[in-house]
Amino acid sequence: MDDRTLDYRHILHKELTDRCESNPRYSLRAFARDLKLSPSRLSEVLNKKQGLSRQAAEAISKTLGYGLEEAEYFCDLVSLKHARSVKERENAKLRVFKVDFEKQRDELYSLQLDSFKVISDWYHLGILELMKVKNFKHDTKWISRRLGVQIIQIELAIERLCRVGLMKIEDGNFVAVQSNGWVPGGIPSSSIRKFHRQVLEKALVAMETQAVEERFFSTRLMTLNRSDLPEAFEAITEFQKKFCVDLASESNKELLYCISMQLFKIVEEETV
Repeated sequence: MDDRTLDYRHILHKELTDRCESNPRYSLRAFARDLKLSPSRLSEVLNKKQGLSRQAAEAISKTLGYGLEEAEYFCDLVSLKHARSVKERENAKLRVFKVDFEKQRDELYSLQLDSFKVISDWYHLGILELMKVKNFKHDTKWISRRLGVQIIQIELAIERLCRVGLMKIEDGNFVAVQSNGWVPGGIPSSSIRKFHRQVLEKALVAMETQAVEERFFSTRLMTLNRSDLPEAFEAITEFQKKFCVDLASESNKELLYCISMQLFKIVEEETV
Protein backbone atom coordinates (compact mmCIF):
# COMPACT_ATOMS: atom_id res chain seq x y z
CA MET A 1 0.00 0.00 0.00
CA ASP A 2 1.26 3.48 -0.89
CA ASP A 3 2.46 5.33 2.21
CA ARG A 4 0.41 8.38 1.18
CA THR A 5 -2.78 6.56 2.13
CA LEU A 6 -1.44 6.21 5.69
CA ASP A 7 -0.66 9.89 6.19
CA TYR A 8 -3.18 11.82 8.27
CA ARG A 9 -1.90 15.06 6.71
CA HIS A 10 -3.70 14.23 3.48
CA ILE A 11 -6.96 14.19 5.42
CA LEU A 12 -6.19 17.67 6.76
CA HIS A 13 -5.14 18.88 3.30
CA LYS A 14 -8.43 17.69 1.83
CA GLU A 15 -10.44 19.34 4.59
CA LEU A 16 -8.63 22.61 4.00
CA THR A 17 -9.16 22.37 0.23
CA ASP A 18 -12.88 21.74 0.64
CA ARG A 19 -13.23 24.74 2.96
CA CYS A 20 -11.28 27.02 0.61
CA GLU A 21 -13.54 26.02 -2.25
CA SER A 22 -16.68 26.62 -0.22
CA ASN A 23 -15.39 30.02 0.91
CA PRO A 24 -12.75 31.73 -1.31
CA ARG A 25 -11.77 33.94 1.65
CA TYR A 26 -10.96 30.94 3.83
CA SER A 27 -7.25 30.48 4.55
CA LEU A 28 -4.68 28.42 6.39
CA ARG A 29 -4.90 30.93 9.24
CA ALA A 30 -8.66 30.44 9.46
CA PHE A 31 -8.23 26.65 9.42
CA ALA A 32 -5.66 26.89 12.23
CA ARG A 33 -8.07 29.03 14.23
CA ASP A 34 -10.86 26.48 13.76
CA LEU A 35 -8.56 23.62 14.79
CA LYS A 36 -7.36 25.65 17.79
CA LEU A 37 -3.74 25.55 16.58
CA SER A 38 -1.38 28.38 15.79
CA PRO A 39 -0.94 29.04 12.05
CA SER A 40 2.79 28.32 12.28
CA ARG A 41 2.15 25.01 14.07
CA LEU A 42 -0.45 23.89 11.53
CA SER A 43 1.83 24.90 8.65
CA GLU A 44 4.69 22.85 10.06
CA VAL A 45 2.39 19.85 10.60
CA LEU A 46 1.10 20.00 7.01
CA ASN A 47 4.67 20.39 5.71
CA LYS A 48 5.87 17.38 7.75
CA LYS A 49 8.16 19.46 9.94
CA GLN A 50 6.21 18.65 13.10
CA GLY A 51 3.85 15.93 14.22
CA LEU A 52 0.78 15.63 16.40
CA SER A 53 0.20 13.85 19.66
CA ARG A 54 -2.74 11.47 19.91
CA GLN A 55 -4.34 13.88 22.37
CA ALA A 56 -4.09 16.68 19.80
CA ALA A 57 -5.49 14.32 17.15
CA GLU A 58 -8.47 13.53 19.36
CA ALA A 59 -9.17 17.25 19.82
CA ILE A 60 -8.94 17.85 16.05
CA SER A 61 -11.26 14.89 15.37
CA LYS A 62 -13.82 16.36 17.73
CA THR A 63 -13.51 19.80 16.14
CA LEU A 64 -14.00 18.32 12.66
CA GLY A 65 -17.12 16.51 13.85
CA TYR A 66 -15.86 12.99 13.17
CA GLY A 67 -17.87 10.01 14.29
CA LEU A 68 -16.36 7.38 16.57
CA GLU A 69 -14.89 5.22 13.79
CA GLU A 70 -13.58 8.17 11.77
CA ALA A 71 -11.99 9.70 14.87
CA GLU A 72 -10.30 6.45 15.86
CA TYR A 73 -8.97 5.95 12.34
CA PHE A 74 -7.57 9.50 12.20
CA CYS A 75 -5.98 9.15 15.64
CA ASP A 76 -4.48 5.78 14.71
CA LEU A 77 -2.92 7.36 11.60
CA VAL A 78 -1.33 9.96 13.88
CA SER A 79 -0.12 7.30 16.32
CA LEU A 80 1.27 5.27 13.42
CA LYS A 81 3.50 8.23 12.54
CA HIS A 82 4.34 9.78 15.89
CA ALA A 83 3.68 7.48 18.86
CA ARG A 84 6.77 7.20 21.06
CA SER A 85 6.02 3.63 22.09
CA VAL A 86 6.84 0.91 19.55
CA LYS A 87 3.95 -1.16 20.90
CA GLU A 88 1.53 1.74 20.46
CA ARG A 89 2.68 2.22 16.86
CA GLU A 90 2.27 -1.49 16.15
CA ASN A 91 -1.22 -1.59 17.65
CA ALA A 92 -2.21 1.47 15.63
CA LYS A 93 -0.82 -0.19 12.51
CA LEU A 94 -2.89 -3.34 13.08
CA ARG A 95 -6.07 -1.30 13.53
CA VAL A 96 -5.34 0.87 10.49
CA PHE A 97 -4.63 -2.09 8.23
CA LYS A 98 -7.74 -3.85 9.45
CA VAL A 99 -9.79 -0.83 8.33
CA ASP A 100 -7.79 -0.41 5.12
CA PHE A 101 -8.26 -4.04 4.11
CA GLU A 102 -11.73 -3.02 2.92
CA LYS A 103 -10.42 0.25 1.49
CA GLN A 104 -7.48 -0.92 -0.63
CA ARG A 105 -9.51 -0.53 -3.78
CA ASP A 106 -9.93 3.13 -2.81
CA GLU A 107 -6.27 3.78 -3.69
CA LEU A 108 -7.16 3.75 -7.37
CA TYR A 109 -10.41 5.54 -6.63
CA SER A 110 -8.49 8.27 -4.80
CA LEU A 111 -6.23 8.76 -7.82
CA GLN A 112 -9.29 8.97 -10.04
CA LEU A 113 -10.76 11.63 -7.76
CA ASP A 114 -7.53 13.59 -8.03
CA SER A 115 -7.73 13.31 -11.81
CA PHE A 116 -11.30 14.61 -11.78
CA LYS A 117 -10.16 17.41 -9.49
CA VAL A 118 -7.53 18.42 -12.03
CA ILE A 119 -10.29 18.71 -14.60
CA SER A 120 -12.85 20.42 -12.38
CA ASP A 121 -10.79 23.39 -11.12
CA TRP A 122 -9.40 25.57 -13.92
CA TYR A 123 -6.22 26.63 -12.14
CA HIS A 124 -4.70 23.12 -12.33
CA LEU A 125 -4.38 23.38 -16.12
CA GLY A 126 -3.68 27.09 -15.63
CA ILE A 127 -0.52 26.22 -13.69
CA LEU A 128 0.68 23.85 -16.41
CA GLU A 129 0.10 26.42 -19.13
CA LEU A 130 1.54 29.31 -17.10
CA MET A 131 4.83 27.40 -16.96
CA LYS A 132 5.23 28.21 -20.68
CA VAL A 133 5.38 32.00 -20.21
CA LYS A 134 8.75 33.74 -20.18
CA ASN A 135 10.17 34.67 -16.81
CA PHE A 136 8.08 31.96 -15.15
CA LYS A 137 9.03 31.68 -11.48
CA HIS A 138 9.05 28.30 -9.76
CA ASP A 139 7.45 29.86 -6.72
CA THR A 140 3.95 29.20 -5.41
CA LYS A 141 3.53 32.81 -4.24
CA TRP A 142 4.32 34.11 -7.73
CA ILE A 143 1.92 31.60 -9.33
CA SER A 144 -0.74 32.54 -6.79
CA ARG A 145 -0.45 36.24 -7.68
CA ARG A 146 -0.48 35.62 -11.44
CA LEU A 147 -3.52 33.32 -11.37
CA GLY A 148 -5.37 35.16 -8.61
CA VAL A 149 -5.78 31.97 -6.59
CA GLN A 150 -4.98 31.48 -2.90
CA ILE A 151 -1.49 30.15 -2.29
CA ILE A 152 -2.75 27.17 -0.31
CA GLN A 153 -4.87 26.11 -3.30
CA ILE A 154 -1.83 26.45 -5.57
CA GLU A 155 0.26 24.33 -3.22
CA LEU A 156 -2.40 21.62 -3.05
CA ALA A 157 -2.91 21.78 -6.82
CA ILE A 158 0.81 21.24 -7.45
CA GLU A 159 0.81 18.30 -5.07
CA ARG A 160 -2.21 16.86 -6.92
CA LEU A 161 -0.65 17.43 -10.37
CA CYS A 162 2.43 15.53 -9.23
CA ARG A 163 0.29 12.75 -7.80
CA VAL A 164 -1.55 12.14 -11.09
CA GLY A 165 1.66 12.37 -13.12
CA LEU A 166 1.08 15.68 -14.93
CA MET A 167 3.93 17.45 -13.15
CA LYS A 168 7.14 16.61 -11.36
CA ILE A 169 9.58 18.60 -9.26
CA GLU A 170 13.28 18.45 -10.14
CA ASP A 171 15.87 20.37 -8.13
CA GLY A 172 13.13 22.64 -6.80
CA ASN A 173 11.79 23.43 -10.28
CA PHE A 174 8.35 22.52 -11.59
CA VAL A 175 8.34 20.43 -14.76
CA ALA A 176 5.18 19.86 -16.77
CA VAL A 177 5.00 16.24 -17.90
CA GLN A 178 2.01 16.79 -20.12
CA SER A 179 -0.21 19.74 -21.01
CA ASN A 180 -2.19 20.94 -24.00
CA GLY A 181 -4.66 23.11 -22.10
CA TRP A 182 -7.64 21.21 -23.52
CA VAL A 183 -10.72 20.10 -21.60
CA PRO A 184 -13.48 18.19 -23.46
CA GLY A 185 -17.05 19.44 -23.45
CA GLY A 186 -19.09 16.53 -24.80
CA ILE A 187 -18.79 14.28 -21.77
CA PRO A 188 -21.59 14.16 -19.15
CA SER A 189 -19.24 14.74 -16.21
CA SER A 190 -19.95 17.00 -13.25
CA SER A 191 -16.20 17.75 -13.03
CA ILE A 192 -16.07 18.94 -16.62
CA ARG A 193 -19.26 20.95 -16.19
CA LYS A 194 -17.69 22.62 -13.14
CA PHE A 195 -14.58 23.52 -15.16
CA HIS A 196 -16.58 25.13 -17.95
CA ARG A 197 -18.78 26.97 -15.45
CA GLN A 198 -15.67 28.45 -13.81
CA VAL A 199 -14.35 29.55 -17.22
CA LEU A 200 -17.68 31.19 -18.11
CA GLU A 201 -17.68 33.02 -14.77
CA LYS A 202 -14.16 34.32 -15.47
CA ALA A 203 -15.28 35.37 -18.96
CA LEU A 204 -18.05 37.49 -17.42
CA VAL A 205 -15.49 39.23 -15.20
CA ALA A 206 -13.13 39.74 -18.15
CA MET A 207 -15.91 41.30 -20.23
CA GLU A 208 -16.37 43.97 -17.56
CA THR A 209 -12.77 44.54 -16.49
CA GLN A 210 -10.42 43.95 -19.42
CA ALA A 211 -9.69 46.52 -22.11
CA VAL A 212 -11.42 45.93 -25.47
CA GLU A 213 -8.09 45.62 -27.27
CA GLU A 214 -7.08 42.79 -24.88
CA ARG A 215 -10.19 40.63 -25.18
CA PHE A 216 -12.52 39.34 -27.89
CA PHE A 217 -16.22 38.56 -27.47
CA SER A 218 -18.37 37.78 -30.49
CA THR A 219 -21.74 36.07 -30.83
CA ARG A 220 -23.85 34.93 -33.78
CA LEU A 221 -27.31 33.42 -33.73
CA MET A 222 -28.01 30.83 -36.41
CA THR A 223 -30.40 28.05 -37.27
CA LEU A 224 -29.33 24.42 -37.59
CA ASN A 225 -30.85 21.03 -38.25
CA ARG A 226 -30.33 18.38 -35.62
CA SER A 227 -28.47 16.31 -38.22
CA ASP A 228 -25.94 19.17 -38.57
CA LEU A 229 -24.80 18.97 -34.94
CA PRO A 230 -22.10 16.26 -35.19
CA GLU A 231 -20.46 18.11 -38.10
CA ALA A 232 -20.75 21.43 -36.23
CA PHE A 233 -19.14 20.02 -33.06
CA GLU A 234 -16.30 18.48 -35.06
CA ALA A 235 -15.69 21.72 -36.99
CA ILE A 236 -15.41 23.74 -33.77
CA THR A 237 -13.03 21.18 -32.24
CA GLU A 238 -10.82 21.21 -35.33
CA PHE A 239 -10.80 25.01 -35.39
CA GLN A 240 -9.67 25.19 -31.76
CA LYS A 241 -6.89 22.67 -32.36
CA LYS A 242 -5.66 24.53 -35.46
CA PHE A 243 -5.93 27.88 -33.69
CA CYS A 244 -3.71 26.70 -30.83
CA VAL A 245 -1.21 24.93 -33.11
CA ASP A 246 -0.87 27.95 -35.39
CA LEU A 247 -0.07 30.24 -32.47
CA ALA A 248 2.19 27.77 -30.68
CA SER A 249 5.96 28.11 -30.79
CA GLU A 250 9.00 27.03 -28.86
CA SER A 251 9.67 30.55 -27.59
CA ASN A 252 8.30 31.62 -24.23
CA LYS A 253 5.11 33.66 -24.37
CA GLU A 254 4.05 36.71 -22.38
CA LEU A 255 0.46 35.98 -21.40
CA LEU A 256 -1.87 33.15 -20.45
CA TYR A 257 -5.14 33.31 -22.40
CA CYS A 258 -8.26 31.16 -22.59
CA ILE A 259 -10.21 30.36 -25.75
CA SER A 260 -13.68 29.05 -24.97
CA MET A 261 -16.47 28.46 -27.46
CA GLN A 262 -20.09 27.44 -26.95
CA LEU A 263 -22.75 26.09 -29.27
CA PHE A 264 -26.11 25.42 -27.63
CA LYS A 265 -29.86 25.72 -28.12
CA ILE A 266 -31.06 29.19 -27.23
CA VAL A 267 -34.72 28.40 -27.89
CA GLU A 268 -36.39 25.16 -26.88
CA GLU A 269 -38.11 23.05 -29.51
CA GLU A 270 -41.81 23.45 -29.93
CA THR A 271 -43.83 20.55 -28.56
CA VAL A 272 -46.74 19.17 -30.56
